[in-house]
Amino acid sequence: MFDGDVRIGKIIKIEGLTIHIEVTDENVANKLVLKYGINDYVASINKMIYSILPNGKRIIGRISKVFDKNTFIPDDIFVKSHDSFVIEATLVGVYDDFLMRFDSGINSFPIIGSEVFSISQEIHQSIVSINATYKLPIGTSYDDNQLEISANPDILFGKHMGIFGNTGTGKSSTVASLIQGLKRRLQDKSGNPVNINPKIIIFDSNDEYEQAFKGTEFSVRKIKKEELYLPHYHLSFTEYFQFLGASLGVQAPILKNCIKSLREKTDIENKEIFQFSDLQEEINRWLWNNARKKDKDGNITKEFDNFKASQWFNWCSTMTNRIQTITDDPRIYHIIESRDTEKNTIEEIVNSDNEIYIIEADFEKDELDIVMFLFSKLVYEWAIKNRKTSNIDSLVILFEEAHRYINELEQEEFKLGTYYIERLAREGRKFGISLIVSSQRPSELTKSIVSQCNSFIVHRITNKLDLEFINRNLSSNNQDLVKFVPGLEKQYAIVFGEAFGYTDIVKIADAAPVPNSEDPEVIGSWILKE
Repeated sequence: MFDGDVRIGKIIKIEGLTIHIEVTDENVANKLVLKYGINDYVASINKMIYSILPNGKRIIGRISKVFDKNTFIPDDIFVKSHDSFVIEATLVGVYDDFLMRFDSGINSFPIIGSEVFSISQEIHQSIVSINATYKLPIGTSYDDNQLEISANPDILFGKHMGIFGNTGTGKSSTVASLIQGLKRRLQDKSGNPVNINPKIIIFDSNDEYEQAFKGTEFSVRKIKKEELYLPHYHLSFTEYFQFLGASLGVQAPILKNCIKSLREKTDIENKEIFQFSDLQEEINRWLWNNARKKDKDGNITKEFDNFKASQWFNWCSTMTNRIQTITDDPRIYHIIESRDTEKNTIEEIVNSDNEIYIIEADFEKDELDIVMFLFSKLVYEWAIKNRKTSNIDSLVILFEEAHRYINELEQEEFKLGTYYIERLAREGRKFGISLIVSSQRPSELTKSIVSQCNSFIVHRITNKLDLEFINRNLSSNNQDLVKFVPGLEKQYAIVFGEAFGYTDIVKIADAAPVPNSEDPEVIGSWILKE
């Protein structure tokens, strides 16, 4: 492995933040590689180089192209051709040898003819290093497998993060590696190990993560669908209107009156608990009472006006049908109905000593929408109360396959779940709630949620719309890296954002054990058994 200060050539062109370097060292020219992915060469794609500025500092660039200079010279059989290569690099920042510090941004430029060198591992380490109280090694540099890449865990897990990539590229293993790293690789500034007890909730849509944490140093609890308890009575009037699709003209006032009546009848220790199954009957009672006939003095009688009753029931039919549908669905009804003295799922999680909760989340669309709505509401309610007691504990929530329910194109179908997840994304950080959004289709995620993410880990993506999304989120001097995204190998990813010292391609550290997300062995399953 070359380790810095190898002379490559001289600058022959400067255009904005792009420089062209003519390779003048014969040894370097003979070892050029035009394909990225081989890190044993001095001047290959994505490698970093430097030149000395007039003020003595080093200006750092990233190689984006390598081409043969003879390509632009007409063929002439009487002229002997020589190997002559030109490198194109994008300037990314300045390294100060005195301070031993790298700063992104350019405020001065090299001059034509300045010599260019490959950077040493020491400078490369300075560029990708982070200045934080703690650091979490996440893998090794793509360009130098001896160079450890770390992230600031307070930002990585304290703010929101997006993990994207096509299926089979290593997203689940990356998630497992990061979480496992909290116990195995977390360090303070001096490199000493740090012991912590995290609190992480994983919405596992594909039953992958139990295998990744089973038998490890984490205390884990898996919550099956039938074990979820997200009682409805925590909702406000406005949230009930949204939950049950009550129109504001007629249905909402009726629903509000009925809920108030049920709460007054069944108020237990001021918790305003009532049975969801009683709501339909209470609405029917209200409608019939308001359909009573009046006598000539305007007093209500015991007789009913059938036409008026028909009108009332017709006006409320969509809402009552929604209530009946939920009540008749045992998968949802069991989750939301009130249970005496039992802690809800959020109370169980925050009061437990378990560190990782894996929630089985392979629901149908309509079920998932309701579950996400009530779950996010209860988390938000807990966070607000927790902050008021000055006992702020950080809670990390992973939404696996997030495009299934945080979808910009299907907001009408997921209007309930999206509403509160967006609220958590906007306001959760100040309450100690951070989100990890994992998806194979980032361009379909709701913009308001993705815009709140501070850090990103991007595996191989081939879809054009998703690539455009990644390009919009990369800083301008790192957009050349988008060209690598469709060709990234499994386990490799581009990391960028606030948690990382520098945008780079990283080989993510191995997860052990790995999630249950291996590629299917189709032929093996078809082999005839003798």
